[in-house]
Amino acid sequence: MKKTLSATAILVLAAFIPSLSSAGDADTCKGCHNGSLAPSFETLKEKFKTADALVAGAKSTQNPMMKAIQADEAKLKAAAAAIVK
Repeated sequence: MKKTLSATAILVLAAFIPSLSSAGDADTCKGCHNGSLAPSFETLKEKFKTADALVAGAKSTQNPMMKAIQADEAKLKAAAAAIVK
């Protein structure tokens, strides 16, 4: 019984460890901002010269795919800083 319980606990822990890691803020944007679904990072760099301008642009877009990220200003600022650097 103890072996089964220990093995189950180890498997559950191993399954949740990847969720503890965190990708860079701009990495979460790469899935859509690849040039086909949304403007690529290079296009964003050309259009927005500063991180603050990029954040303002992200907040003002009417694209429904951006609704979830628009509410998290801290994440927007961190991603914008990584993109514009």
